[in-house]
Amino acid sequence: MKANERFVNLVNGRPVDRMPVIEWAPWWDQTVARWHREGLPASCTSVYDIQDYFGLDKCIQTLIEPRSAQTPVPAAHGLGIVSSEEDYLAIRKTLYPDPTLILTKERLKWIRKTSDDGDTIHFLTLEGFFWYCRTLLGIEPHLYSFYDCPELLHLMCRDHAEWLKKTIEIAGNERCFDFMSFEEDMSYNLGPMISEEIFNEFVKPYYLEVMPLLKAAGLPVFIDSDGDITMAVDWYAGVGADGMFPLERQAGVDVSVYVDKHPDMTFLGHYDKMVMHKGEAALRAEFERILPAAQRGKVIISVDHQTPPAVSIEDYRLYVRLLKEYAKKLAKN
Repeated sequence: MKANERFVNLVNGRPVDRMPVIEWAPWWDQTVARWHREGLPASCTSVYDIQDYFGLDKCIQTLIEPRSAQTPVPAAHGLGIVSSEEDYLAIRKTLYPDPTLILTKERLKWIRKTSDDGDTIHFLTLEGFFWYCRTLLGIEPHLYSFYDCPELLHLMCRDHAEWLKKTIEIAGNERCFDFMSFEEDMSYNLGPMISEEIFNEFVKPYYLEVMPLLKAAGLPVFIDSDGDITMAVDWYAGVGADGMFPLERQAGVDVSVYVDKHPDMTFLGHYDKMVMHKGEAALRAEFERILPAAQRGKVIISVDHQTPPAVSIEDYRLYVRLLKEYAKKLAKN
């Protein structure tokens, strides 16, 4: 069974010979630097090459951002680039670039070839409506903006939705992606950063606009949100999301709760990265913790975020060996 066929089958509740063995996120640069010192070949620098080296099913992201090289950049992380409608209108001409600048003929040819070769899952990533507005306004001003400048938020979301529709149409016509994800990061370790009321007013309507196009393109939709998503998973299920990741263990999340609440959704991640350097007993115990939920529902076990630098190359080899072992236990008839 091909890697992409296996992934799509699992998401759609069809038989799989094993669970996909993937990493959805690249590793920290410090982690890769350590592995190079410990024997990772110098030629292994790309995500694709490193995944191949460890014998993973390749899982490659294509990110299309709504900003161009001409768009101003924040002065520091977390700060914004606009604070008023006038500011936004002044930079709007630098936003919403042509998606074919990323989806070039060369890129599409490579995606198709690696998909046909059978060991690569490809996913498209776009910015969700919560994430996108935060990048323009900055973290703190964005949270105030729901009350201080709601008209501006709706204007940005309407513009973003129109650009997303064009982007989804182009990507959907190519039929080369196995799933897509929306970057959101709406939650932190105590839950969502906004209320359901705010979500329903400022986020939900725009997802309901673009979801039908994604469904028509046959693209399963995953939401990428860190933190505790226990409340947010219901909201995103309500707008048509097919899955969520990464289910960070440090935020206290429990995938078994989500499997019971939303058995039709697929959940990716949830393996506690903080145990990966603690030896086989600890690694195996973490797999055993997730195993019952994965047997009961649609769960793809993977690191719950980027593998930290505390993990040696031998630690990671052990993790991959155990991941493959448990993947076989999760075959579904």
